[in-house]
Amino acid sequence: MTPSRIATRLFAVIVAIIVLATLALAGMIAFGTSSLPPPLADVDGPFKKINFHDQPPLQSFRARDGAALAYRVYPAQGEKAVVMLHGAAGSSFMLHALAKAAQASGYTVYVPDMRGHGGSGPSGDIAYIGQLQDDVADFTRFVHQAQPDASVSLLGHSAGGGLALRFAGGPDSALFDRYVFLSPLLARDAPTVRPGAGGLAKPFKARYVGLTILDRFGLHGFESLPVLAFAMPAAPGNMMTPLYSYRLSEDFTHNAHYLDDLRHITKPTELLVGADDEFFYADKFEPLVHGVRPDIAVSTVPKVGHMGIALDPAAIQQVIEALDRGQG
Repeated sequence: MTPSRIATRLFAVIVAIIVLATLALAGMIAFGTSSLPPPLADVDGPFKKINFHDQPPLQSFRARDGAALAYRVYPAQGEKAVVMLHGAAGSSFMLHALAKAAQASGYTVYVPDMRGHGGSGPSGDIAYIGQLQDDVADFTRFVHQAQPDASVSLLGHSAGGGLALRFAGGPDSALFDRYVFLSPLLARDAPTVRPGAGGLAKPFKARYVGLTILDRFGLHGFESLPVLAFAMPAAPGNMMTPLYSYRLSEDFTHNAHYLDDLRHITKPTELLVGADDEFFYADKFEPLVHGVRPDIAVSTVPKVGHMGIALDPAAIQQVIEALDRGQG
């Protein structure tokens, strides 16, 4: 066989491989979904005892892109303020009990609906990976304008706790005077996370892999497609967000640099987790955190689960005490 024929056949093989790989990738993205997980009683059960009739109405502020994002405010006298970030698939209503308790303790509490949740933008999607952190920075500057003399803490629950960790260890850490993480989702693959987050989340694995491949090549045109489903019960209005797009999933449920963020924290910080957490391994937080930052207090609250850390009266009291320790 002549060199030219060898080259022609080799080219044909390469083209065939590229075509087959492209078709396989397209199939993964187009059809790589699965059925939705059944609702978990552990998600909505704890909220049935909470009175939401006195929940303050949603207000809005303008983010850097001009979008009107929703939040609730629980006003109090004095110069103590706290921004609270809700967890994945929820909205500001999830932190109502904790916000009321903090308000009664003298804190003005600000609870945004994270973009893609509740009253903030299209459900289950954002415009780019990193937008949630930009939104929190914009919102916090809005809070500082409203209360220029306030000491402002950042508290995050679950995925909101993971986002709060990114702030604590990132370039905008000076926006806050103290950090409190409640059962934080450090990253999807962190050793603290139970398999499948205890049944809470179900990824569309084939589609996720396909979109990750495209992302590595700088191709982002399909990142609005859903890749993650939550075991959410039916809820009125837009209180729950059962599906996440690729970019929202990457932004709100994963942080490959969480250990570096822990190392870089410079502000007073505490972490609390429920001993009976259904989605995370409570006993793995302390050795993981103290392996890199032995000075960060880690507390395990007995007899409460993942949602209970922000709902149970005894747990809430410990959370308020953690906030108060940063007030001098």
